[in-house]
Amino acid sequence: MRKRPWLDYAGQTTSELIACKNTHSIASLLCAFEWGIQAKVGPGGEEELTRDERLVLAVMALQREVNNGGYSQFFTNSSRRFVPIIVDSLRRIGCVRTEPTTTRAITALGIPNLDPDAVSDAALNAGSAAIKMLDALDQEFYKIDEIEDRLFEFIETHQSNIQLQKGSKPPFELKRPKRSNAARLSTSLSFAKLPDVTLEQLREPARELARQESIDATDADLDAALTLYLFDRSLRKDEIAACELLAPEAFKLMREDTTHCILHKKWVLRLISDSRLELADTSTLYYLEYLRACDQSDLSTQNRILFWAAVLQENGAALPTSVRFFVQAFPDLDLDKPLPRAHYGQVRARKPSSKPN
Repeated sequence: MRKRPWLDYAGQTTSELIACKNTHSIASLLCAFEWGIQAKVGPGGEEELTRDERLVLAVMALQREVNNGGYSQFFTNSSRRFVPIIVDSLRRIGCVRTEPTTTRAITALGIPNLDPDAVSDAALNAGSAAIKMLDALDQEFYKIDEIEDRLFEFIETHQSNIQLQKGSKPPFELKRPKRSNAARLSTSLSFAKLPDVTLEQLREPARELARQESIDATDADLDAALTLYLFDRSLRKDEIAACELLAPEAFKLMREDTTHCILHKKWVLRLISDSRLELADTSTLYYLEYLRACDQSDLSTQNRILFWAAVLQENGAALPTSVRFFVQAFPDLDLDKPLPRAHYGQVRARKPSSKPN
């Protein structure tokens, strides 16, 4: 079946977007609604929006963040502001499978209230048991395919409360990081239902998946994505011997991708739980050495340094060499004091246009 074309938001009204439901991708229409709603946000912030408009933003944020980096990313990015309303939002649109999965993910944080900053702190400092639970819930989420249809149906039936302004454009661009082809393919692989076979046997299915997703993947991209995919699969299946063989190459090939950073932490915590402290320390040091060589002015690098600082604060006794290296390499951060909050820039100011409106 031929895919429907993508529709770019250009100031269409609610009724104009809904009229495109049989001609354009539903995913693109939902993104258009997200942009259109953001265009309505004034000086008073999102509180000026209707309840239904905030629901659309919350559900879209959940889908985007969990698909890109799991529930942990939803809890730590600016999307964390939607945690207090996300379960009710999913219930209202009829997501009977996603709602309980998301409820369990929030419960896994083990916090008494859902203040966004408390949510972020809990996710960044999650212990091995919570991380394992969130990882399992990520995989459960990836198998569910109900959000797009349910959310669009909700918008259709509640359009009087979701009214976009004709010709308006957001005062900012939704700035999403440009991901490599290998990273994009790795994400697609995590959603695909692939047989439990070797890397070589997965190469052709992965190549076909790249074609279907219009990802211009080279052989090197295929190897990188498949290696990380197999490592993730082995870690979820508790195949530790396979993980040990795959980890060095997976981390070497994919260390610039956010998914790799999260998996690397899961691997280190698993090694600590198995009392394999020397390997855990060596694996942590490997990534810290990479971070020291990165551009320290880059926001993503700063956040990853904070990400690992939290790991070292919680597990310093098990990672003594890594702690010593961190103190020398990143002297601006004191592991004996509360860490600053990570900053996740999601928007970029739009440059004034010289063209007439």
